[in-house]
Amino acid sequence: MTMEKIVRRNLLIAQHLSEIALHHGQVDADGGLQSDSPHFRAVLGAQERLLNALEHLLEKLPARALVQ
Repeated sequence: MTMEKIVRRNLLIAQHLSEIALHHGQVDADGGLQSDSPHFRAVLGAQERLLNALEHLLEKLPARALVQ
């Protein structure tokens, strides 16, 4: 998969989540999004797992030299 495709997919995911939030979600007092939909909750859970996996991979990368 190309970087362009990854970026495009991430934008689509963000747009879809925003649209769903506008139509079906409810924002609580702290600004958190709440939804009764198990599918929406599953998507948010998948997003959290993805972020955790990415952070884990970043931690495993060798330290990058600073370019000056």
